[in-house]
Amino acid sequence: MEFTGDKDAFCKAYKKNADRLAEKIQSEADMQAFKAQAAVENTVKDYESRIIELEKALEREQEWRPYEDTDNVRQADYKRLADQSDTEHMSDEKAKDLLYEWYGFASEKITIHHSVPVYEVNRHGRLRKVGEMDRSPLYNATDWNYIRFDCGRMSYELHDGDLRLYMY
Repeated sequence: MEFTGDKDAFCKAYKKNADRLAEKIQSEADMQAFKAQAAVENTVKDYESRIIELEKALEREQEWRPYEDTDNVRQADYKRLADQSDTEHMSDEKAKDLLYEWYGFASEKITIHHSVPVYEVNRHGRLRKVGEMDRSPLYNATDWNYIRFDCGRMSYELHDGDLRLYMY
Protein backbone atom coordinates (compact mmCIF):
# COMPACT_ATOMS: atom_id res chain seq x y z
CA MET A 1 0.00 0.00 0.00
CA GLU A 2 2.95 2.35 0.60
CA PHE A 3 4.46 1.76 -2.87
CA THR A 4 4.45 4.93 -4.99
CA GLY A 5 4.47 3.39 -8.48
CA ASP A 6 1.87 1.55 -10.54
CA LYS A 7 1.15 -2.17 -10.54
CA ASP A 8 3.82 -3.06 -13.15
CA ALA A 9 6.49 -1.08 -11.29
CA PHE A 10 5.47 -2.80 -8.05
CA CYS A 11 5.76 -6.25 -9.62
CA LYS A 12 9.25 -5.49 -11.01
CA ALA A 13 10.41 -4.06 -7.66
CA TYR A 14 8.98 -7.09 -5.86
CA LYS A 15 10.77 -9.55 -8.17
CA LYS A 16 14.10 -7.68 -7.76
CA ASN A 17 13.46 -7.26 -4.01
CA ALA A 18 14.28 -3.56 -4.45
CA ASP A 19 14.75 -1.82 -1.09
CA ARG A 20 14.01 -5.25 0.47
CA LEU A 21 10.34 -4.89 -0.59
CA ALA A 22 9.63 -8.65 -0.79
CA GLU A 23 11.34 -9.25 2.56
CA LYS A 24 9.31 -6.49 4.23
CA ILE A 25 6.06 -7.89 2.84
CA GLN A 26 6.96 -11.43 3.97
CA SER A 27 8.06 -10.15 7.37
CA GLU A 28 4.76 -8.32 7.85
CA ALA A 29 2.79 -11.43 6.79
CA ASP A 30 4.84 -13.59 9.18
CA MET A 31 4.25 -11.13 12.02
CA GLN A 32 0.48 -11.15 11.44
CA ALA A 33 0.47 -14.96 11.37
CA PHE A 34 2.52 -15.06 14.58
CA LYS A 35 0.14 -12.65 16.33
CA ALA A 36 -2.87 -14.66 15.14
CA GLN A 37 -1.29 -17.92 16.39
CA ALA A 38 -0.47 -16.31 19.76
CA ALA A 39 -4.07 -15.12 20.05
CA VAL A 40 -5.36 -18.62 19.29
CA GLU A 41 -2.99 -20.15 21.87
CA ASN A 42 -4.14 -17.67 24.51
CA THR A 43 -7.76 -18.43 23.70
CA VAL A 44 -7.10 -22.17 23.98
CA LYS A 45 -5.39 -21.67 27.36
CA ASP A 46 -8.35 -19.60 28.55
CA TYR A 47 -10.78 -22.32 27.43
CA GLU A 48 -8.71 -25.06 29.05
CA SER A 49 -8.61 -23.24 32.40
CA ARG A 50 -12.36 -22.59 32.15
CA ILE A 51 -12.98 -26.28 31.45
CA ILE A 52 -10.99 -27.21 34.56
CA GLU A 53 -13.04 -24.76 36.64
CA LEU A 54 -16.30 -26.14 35.25
CA GLU A 55 -15.24 -29.75 35.86
CA LYS A 56 -14.45 -28.91 39.51
CA ALA A 57 -17.81 -27.17 39.89
CA LEU A 58 -19.58 -30.16 38.34
CA GLU A 59 -17.79 -32.54 40.73
CA ARG A 60 -18.98 -30.45 43.69
CA GLU A 61 -22.54 -30.27 42.32
CA GLN A 62 -22.79 -34.00 41.74
CA GLU A 63 -21.67 -34.82 45.30
CA TRP A 64 -19.78 -38.06 44.54
CA ARG A 65 -19.40 -40.43 47.49
CA PRO A 66 -18.15 -44.02 47.94
CA TYR A 67 -20.57 -46.75 46.87
CA GLU A 68 -20.68 -50.39 47.89
CA ASP A 69 -23.05 -52.74 46.12
CA THR A 70 -25.20 -54.49 48.72
CA ASP A 71 -25.91 -57.40 46.36
CA ASN A 72 -22.27 -58.49 46.51
CA VAL A 73 -19.92 -59.32 49.39
CA ARG A 74 -19.06 -56.24 51.42
CA GLN A 75 -15.39 -55.27 51.67
CA ALA A 76 -15.58 -55.31 55.49
CA ASP A 77 -16.68 -58.99 55.42
CA TYR A 78 -13.88 -59.87 53.00
CA LYS A 79 -11.31 -57.99 55.11
CA ARG A 80 -12.45 -59.71 58.32
CA LEU A 81 -11.82 -63.10 56.66
CA ALA A 82 -8.52 -62.02 55.11
CA ASP A 83 -7.17 -60.65 58.41
CA GLN A 84 -7.56 -63.96 60.27
CA SER A 85 -4.20 -65.58 60.93
CA ASP A 86 -5.38 -69.04 59.85
CA THR A 87 -6.99 -67.89 56.58
CA GLU A 88 -5.29 -69.34 53.50
CA HIS A 89 -4.76 -67.20 50.42
CA MET A 90 -5.58 -69.78 47.77
CA SER A 91 -3.85 -70.26 44.44
CA ASP A 92 -6.02 -70.19 41.33
CA GLU A 93 -5.58 -73.95 40.89
CA LYS A 94 -6.63 -74.70 44.46
CA ALA A 95 -9.67 -72.41 44.11
CA LYS A 96 -10.65 -74.14 40.85
CA ASP A 97 -10.28 -77.56 42.49
CA LEU A 98 -12.53 -76.47 45.36
CA LEU A 99 -15.19 -75.16 42.94
CA TYR A 100 -15.07 -78.43 41.00
CA GLU A 101 -15.32 -80.51 44.19
CA TRP A 102 -18.17 -78.56 45.76
CA TYR A 103 -20.21 -77.48 42.73
CA GLY A 104 -18.99 -79.41 39.70
CA PHE A 105 -17.67 -76.42 37.73
CA ALA A 106 -15.28 -77.50 34.97
CA SER A 107 -11.83 -76.28 36.03
CA GLU A 108 -10.81 -75.40 32.47
CA LYS A 109 -13.79 -73.05 32.13
CA ILE A 110 -13.19 -71.13 35.38
CA THR A 111 -11.47 -67.74 35.50
CA ILE A 112 -10.55 -66.62 39.02
CA HIS A 113 -10.69 -62.87 39.70
CA HIS A 114 -8.36 -61.20 42.18
CA SER A 115 -10.10 -57.83 42.39
CA VAL A 116 -13.45 -56.09 42.32
CA PRO A 117 -14.23 -52.66 40.91
CA VAL A 118 -14.58 -49.71 43.27
CA TYR A 119 -17.39 -47.28 42.49
CA GLU A 120 -18.64 -43.87 43.54
CA VAL A 121 -22.25 -42.75 43.29
CA ASN A 122 -23.49 -39.21 42.78
CA ARG A 123 -26.62 -37.55 44.09
CA HIS A 124 -28.43 -38.53 40.88
CA GLY A 125 -27.70 -42.22 41.43
CA ARG A 126 -25.12 -42.54 38.65
CA LEU A 127 -22.10 -44.76 39.22
CA ARG A 128 -18.53 -44.31 38.08
CA LYS A 129 -15.62 -46.71 38.45
CA VAL A 130 -12.74 -45.17 40.41
CA GLY A 131 -10.43 -48.14 40.91
CA GLU A 132 -9.98 -51.77 41.86
CA MET A 133 -9.82 -53.50 45.25
CA ASP A 134 -7.96 -56.71 46.09
CA ARG A 135 -10.17 -59.78 46.42
CA SER A 136 -7.91 -62.81 46.15
CA PRO A 137 -9.48 -66.22 46.86
CA LEU A 138 -9.51 -67.05 50.59
CA TYR A 139 -10.25 -70.19 52.58
CA ASN A 140 -10.57 -70.58 56.33
CA ALA A 141 -13.30 -73.21 56.66
CA THR A 142 -16.17 -74.72 54.66
CA ASP A 143 -18.42 -71.97 55.98
CA TRP A 144 -15.85 -69.15 55.92
CA ASN A 145 -14.35 -68.55 52.47
CA TYR A 146 -14.35 -66.29 49.44
CA ILE A 147 -13.80 -66.81 45.68
CA ARG A 148 -14.91 -64.53 42.84
CA PHE A 149 -14.89 -66.22 39.46
CA ASP A 150 -16.39 -66.54 36.01
CA CYS A 151 -17.50 -69.79 34.45
CA GLY A 152 -18.69 -69.49 30.89
CA ARG A 153 -20.56 -66.20 30.61
CA MET A 154 -21.66 -66.08 34.24
CA SER A 155 -19.93 -64.37 37.18
CA TYR A 156 -20.14 -65.78 40.68
CA GLU A 157 -19.06 -65.12 44.24
CA LEU A 158 -18.59 -67.94 46.71
CA HIS A 159 -18.82 -66.48 50.19
CA ASP A 160 -19.04 -68.48 53.39
CA GLY A 161 -20.19 -71.56 51.47
CA ASP A 162 -22.97 -69.61 49.72
CA LEU A 163 -22.67 -69.52 45.91
CA ARG A 164 -24.42 -66.62 44.22
CA LEU A 165 -24.32 -64.66 40.99
CA TYR A 166 -22.00 -61.67 41.03
CA MET A 167 -23.88 -58.49 40.12
CA TYR A 168 -22.11 -55.83 38.06
